[in-house]
Amino acid sequence: MEFSRLAEIFSKLTAKRLEITDDIAGLLGECPKKEVKRVVYLITGELLPQHYGIELGMGDKLCIRAIALVSGKSDGEVAAHYRKSGDLGDTAQELLKAKSQRTLGSSKLSTEKVYENFYKIATSGGNGSQDLKIKLLADLLGNATPLEAKYIIRFVTGKLRLGAGEATVIDALSVLKAKDKSLRPELERAYNFTSDLGLVAELFFEKGIEGTTHLRAKPFSPIQPALAERLPTTEGIMEKLGECAAEGKYDGFRLQVHKQNEKIEIYSRRLEKMTHMFPDLVAEFRKIKAKEFIIEGEAIVFDEKRNRFLPFQATIQRKRKHGIAEKAKLLPLKFFVFDLLYLNGKDYTEKPYGERRKKIDEAFSEGKIVAPSEYIIAKDVQELQEFFEHALGEGLEGIMAKDLASPYTAGARKFSWIKLKKSYGEGLTDTVDGVVVGFYLGKGKRTKFGFGGLLTAVYDEEGNRYRTVCKIGTGFSEEQMAWFEKTLSKISVKEKPASVDALIDADVWVQPKYVVEINAD
Repeated sequence: MEFSRLAEIFSKLTAKRLEITDDIAGLLGECPKKEVKRVVYLITGELLPQHYGIELGMGDKLCIRAIALVSGKSDGEVAAHYRKSGDLGDTAQELLKAKSQRTLGSSKLSTEKVYENFYKIATSGGNGSQDLKIKLLADLLGNATPLEAKYIIRFVTGKLRLGAGEATVIDALSVLKAKDKSLRPELERAYNFTSDLGLVAELFFEKGIEGTTHLRAKPFSPIQPALAERLPTTEGIMEKLGECAAEGKYDGFRLQVHKQNEKIEIYSRRLEKMTHMFPDLVAEFRKIKAKEFIIEGEAIVFDEKRNRFLPFQATIQRKRKHGIAEKAKLLPLKFFVFDLLYLNGKDYTEKPYGERRKKIDEAFSEGKIVAPSEYIIAKDVQELQEFFEHALGEGLEGIMAKDLASPYTAGARKFSWIKLKKSYGEGLTDTVDGVVVGFYLGKGKRTKFGFGGLLTAVYDEEGNRYRTVCKIGTGFSEEQMAWFEKTLSKISVKEKPASVDALIDADVWVQPKYVVEINAD
């Protein structure tokens, strides 16, 4: 498939979901079977699913140099145009319009060629890697039409923003084969258990919906996490669930851990590979007798001297690229297992939670660092209320109540799990003002807005610095998301401002200019 066809569709996609779905379905209908996996990855703006840990890592400066090489402009001229346009993809398109794009004898760009160069850019490293990245990108731009160049640059800089998230592509696959969205549940199930939409699409093209039904939990294919509903009282929970399991709700990192023999991988709640950040936990997981498993749990810093869990602000310091070993000694983690998805060749996701819980106690009770989360079987409101108050007394956020008969609901938010925090029944008596220092790109349904949330900070007068306090991901209307993306993009900066101390990174950093009023639970 020629890349020009993708660029044409990219330019047509609108914010109207139905039109996006139909356009993508049409594009996939033209796609050869052998290319569908890569095309799906490109549509969703990724080279590979994020759990592979492969990112393009192409900064604006390197892109500017590549555009300059192909356009005949100087780096300074390209940079000046970019400052004016605000979009490096638009800059590439405009500057290459004035120059003949295809030299005599050169061939049209294929999707395969574009993807291969992207992959080489992402995986090149070491001495001379920057020059190689520029050469590979310039090779594409030199054979691209201006429109193709626009989307090549937007892709490598992570700013494709088509509004085509996983849900949209799943709908498009169903529309392509069934002419409606009736196949969505089966396709969504397959995606939730593989987190690889390209693989699902490839199997769907080869064998139809039957080709996806065998997809099950297996090591190193991260599973989309089950999500909890919430209720404000223990009475409401018991009315909803009846007799249920209740666990302490830890304020740490939710992690999904995969083991097969000596190989260990750790994934975040968003399924980013984080294994290298937790060498202390990796060592503990290797001690577990089970040869294969997929477990979920919460990692949290525990103060042995005071016998208390430390707040999230301490735990989040373990998420870092440098000084990992030193922080591991300073802030040792405990890991509390709260669910079992796979054990020694057996898929447990369809098993009722009560059975999964018993198996956790059997297989993961030997360690001091890795251990089952504390839980009870609550038969009435009084037992549940007493456990809730006990959890708060231990310094936990609250409790998580779980339906003993429910399977693992990958990627779904259902009342199989219900969380209860003290704040749900109270709410903040006041609001907090936070300075916006960054924002996150949209995922899923928010992809089309290019906005997924805010990173906020408070001003430390004594230190003359902005210190990050929270990430805000809820409470936005569609109009607000569009406004934030447009407004904050105008004050975006390439690097974290020197005046900002951040415990977590933003997708896009901005100048500390706007203040938001935060009301939280």
